[in-house]
Order: sequence, then C-alpha cells, then structure tokens
Amino acid sequence: MIFGQKILKNLHFRKDVPWRVSTIMILVLLLTTLSLNAQNSTDFGGMLTAEYQCSLANYYDVWVKEDLRFDNNFSQYSRSKTAIGFDYKLKKYRLLDGLKMGVAFDFINKYTGRHIYRNRYRFSAHFTYKYDYRNWEFAFRTRYQMMMHDETTGYYNYKMQHVWRNRLSVEYHERNSRWSYGVSGELIAENKDKDLFLESILLVGNVDYRLTRRQYLLVFVRDYRDIYITDDQIRTVFLGIGWRFKH
Repeated sequence: MIFGQKILKNLHFRKDVPWRVSTIMILVLLLTTLSLNAQNSTDFGGMLTAEYQCSLANYYDVWVKEDLRFDNNFSQYSRSKTAIGFDYKLKKYRLLDGLKMGVAFDFINKYTGRHIYRNRYRFSAHFTYKYDYRNWEFAFRTRYQMMMHDETTGYYNYKMQHVWRNRLSVEYHERNSRWSYGVSGELIAENKDKDLFLESILLVGNVDYRLTRRQYLLVFVRDYRDIYITDDQIRTVFLGIGWRFKH
C-alpha cells in the first residue's frame, strides 16, 4: 500500500503525466482499431506475465518467464506458458557488439475447447541485434522454433511444427525518467507441405515503468493479424500487465 502511494505521489507532481496517458491511449486505440478492421469479429483477452532475469559475468543472461492468457472477453482461460532461456552476449568481440544469441524451452498448456487441455513443448534458437542512438533503441530478432503438439482427440500422436519469426522493434527511453515506450512488428512463417509460408503478423505496443532499480511494471497490447482470413475466424486482441525483475 505504501509502495503504491509513492508511485501515485510521483505521478501527481509530474506535469507531463497527461502526455504519458495520451500516449498509452493512442497505442491502445491504434492497435485495437487496426484489429477491428482486419477481421470479421474481434475478441478481447487479458495477459498476466512475470519474468526474472539474471546476468552472469556480463556476457550471459538466464531468464525464467510465466504468462497466463484469458480470452472470450477476459472470462475464459486460454493458455499458460512457462519458459526458461539462456542468452550469450557477443559484446566482447568488437565487431559483434550489440549481437547476442540464445536458446529457450517453453512448456505450454492450452485450452482447446470442450474441457480439453493440451500440452505443447517448444524449443527455439534466436539471434538479436540492438543498436542504441541517444534515447532510442532499435532491435532486430530472428528466431527459429520447433513445437510438438497433439492435434488428435483420443491419441497422443505428436506432430512437429516449424516456425520462423522475424521482429523489428523500437523503444524510446525518456532522459532522467522511469518511463519508456516501445512498438514492434513481427512476421511469422510456418511450415506447410514442407515449405515455409507467411501466416501472421504480430503487432505490440508497450509502456514500461521502472518501479525500483531492479523492478519494472509493464503495460502492453498484443494484436495478431492473420494473413489468410476465413469467414468464421475470430481475432483476439490481448491487453496485458506484467512485472519484471532484473538481477
């Protein structure tokens, strides 16, 4: 309670709070409007995330992340994901400064309807490059992932799905401020008949607030846009809130 009062007190005396609030509203309205125009019907969902990051010897990062998703206008459990990952920064090599590579494993529990829950197992490897310019941070990430999931009802015959994802992101960090803002777009291609086809685009808008030296509060909007749209397809726009701890 005392911690929350300190946050409100800090916001109350900042003259630029209306600008921040308007920025958040613009991000939400922009992504929501685009999603409404992109498909026949739209559902709204919620996301809760928690993440712990630990840096080792300035070159290695280990992280654990948990997220919960709800759809059907926030009323129904959609899925949970537990992820663990390892990143290696290549900044000790001058020519590769800003580049890092990593691997991750995800355990996903997904609700598929009719009180049936399916487990999925996802392995991924990625390369990320970041470039800082004044208060701006530009990043590109390419990621290849393999996921095993069971599509049948009565048998446990797992099939392998291959996905290639490429993301561009931009973040702005206010000088001498706890606030930062970001947008990103990601192209997602999946294997179909032994070939990769572009299936969807993921748009994300986020606002981060640094609570303490190591803790961050995240507010974000995630909008998936499928390239091929069917008549009965429903799109879900997720509104989320998260917490991150960096050690």
